[in-house]
Amino acid sequence: MGADAMQKVLISFFALLFCTSCSKQVEYTGNFSDGLTTPDKTETFNLSDGYGTKQIDIFYIDVDNNGIKDMIKRGRFMTGTAHSYTFYDIQLDNGKKLARLTTLEGADCVLRAYKFQKQPFLIISASRDIGKDYIEPTKATVETFEIKNSKMKSVSYKEHRPICDVRYLL
Repeated sequence: MGADAMQKVLISFFALLFCTSCSKQVEYTGNFSDGLTTPDKTETFNLSDGYGTKQIDIFYIDVDNNGIKDMIKRGRFMTGTAHSYTFYDIQLDNGKKLARLTTLEGADCVLRAYKFQKQPFLIISASRDIGKDYIEPTKATVETFEIKNSKMKSVSYKEHRPICDVRYLL
């Protein structure tokens, strides 16, 4: 990372840390990764009107620690506005559809995001409510889930100070 990029990241960090009212003007500058790396399959769709599922990535990962790979399908849905979203469909090796998780995104802030951790497999969710609008910082939560007995089970939950973009918490 170059000096200019590092300076921007540091300025954004300190603005969020020390000035809640200033955070409305701070844009996310990090390189967010949901933790899912190279997909096993990818399908891209041509959207003539800018609306619909643009891309689907499929990952085969053992999410329930039984030695058999399960499937996570990640899709990017375009709405033609700044409020597009990513969805994650999690299906176990026995065919059971475990969950559909969706991000909640605005032009300036992401209000719900997910990060996937492998070994052990965990799903980390960061979210916050919409205030008067998408950009108003509100209290956020980070919750971590594991998959046991074909169910998502919460293993930790923590509340955080008001923030605009929850990706900073992941």
